[in-house]
Amino acid sequence: MKKSWILISMLNFFIAAVMGLLLRAVFVWELNWLEYKNMLHGHSHVALLGWLYIGFFLMIHGRFLSKEMASKPIYSWLFWLTQMAVTGMMIAFPLQGYAGFSIFFSSLHILLSYLFVFRVWKDHKKEDLQINLLLKTALSFLVLSTLGVWAVAVIMGSGGGGGILYQIAIQFYLHFQFNGWLLFALITLVLKDFNPVFSWSSFRIVYWLTLSSQILTFALVLFWAYQWNWAYYINALGVLIQFIGLVAIVISIRQTALKSLFTFSSPAKPFLILALIVGLIRVGFQSLLVVPVLAEMAVFLRVFIVGFIHLNMLGLFSAYLLFSFFNIHASGSSVGVLKPAIWPFYVGFIGSEMLLFCQGLYIWQKWGELAYFHEGMFVLSCFLPLGIFIYMYLFHRSSHNSVEMKPIEV
Repeated sequence: MKKSWILISMLNFFIAAVMGLLLRAVFVWELNWLEYKNMLHGHSHVALLGWLYIGFFLMIHGRFLSKEMASKPIYSWLFWLTQMAVTGMMIAFPLQGYAGFSIFFSSLHILLSYLFVFRVWKDHKKEDLQINLLLKTALSFLVLSTLGVWAVAVIMGSGGGGGILYQIAIQFYLHFQFNGWLLFALITLVLKDFNPVFSWSSFRIVYWLTLSSQILTFALVLFWAYQWNWAYYINALGVLIQFIGLVAIVISIRQTALKSLFTFSSPAKPFLILALIVGLIRVGFQSLLVVPVLAEMAVFLRVFIVGFIHLNMLGLFSAYLLFSFFNIHASGSSVGVLKPAIWPFYVGFIGSEMLLFCQGLYIWQKWGELAYFHEGMFVLSCFLPLGIFIYMYLFHRSSHNSVEMKPIEV
């Protein structure tokens, strides 16, 4: 995995953050030249497909393929063609929204992801049964999630754009991206990095609990769409199973995990801690949705939805990628070298999340809205691109050109 590839993925992250800042600025100043909905599509596509997808693409390529397999020209072609598709979306969406060029580049990205799945499925190291199963599950969810995109195309072609089926198709894609592909890719990396001791019987229980919970919790989308009581109960069952799975994981690895966390030293450790805390908060939030009034609040208040999406994208998946990239490529750096990047990222992420959820609480309780909410969100959002830019600079200065991936020493 080349340093230049990581920097390109980080540049996508920076651009997505700047796009997000512009979206915040719309509510503070009158920006007549900016089409909000188009920029929102550009921001979400670049963040999800240009940063998170390529970030996990690079980690899978570097950690789960042998040096011989990883050096195949197909992976270099896949990276650059995928980046071309991302650049196309980066330009097309803000200018035209969903139209010819943006749809072409989005479709190209999906087709390239299919080829990536096919190649990794054939080429990955077949050494550990647990890691192999998790990796294949992540790749399967990646393909499954795209069925929602193709369904959107069919629905729009039949004149149903903007209707309830259209929204369900979009939510299908997002659900199995966040709760399928990205989640299982993250779990696979964690297992590879820290090698917790799981017996096969314990692993099998945790795996099936986690897998079934992520499938069942899609019922929350159906509850939002149709207010079906049975969908609420299925989601509640999925949430309960997920909580039991988390407890099973903690019981299985409590000693080795705690020892690893306290003894492990890395300049990027604060990003690892953030990902761990947010992962627990994520399960906690979802567990609260077994309460009917909270389930309704979560699916009908947009500010809570935005807050939860950013909680996952920034605090969980992005934080772990930021930890992994720096830890692997700049492991010899001094412990405090990343502080100038960590603090702006923490302030931007934690501050904006607290403000979003406080605003949601005010609206939910019918207390009105927070004073200067949009101004506060804009100011706090300024810290995110700043932190990302400083991280890129420090990564470039501290890292090696190219390294062979090795397990993290704990």
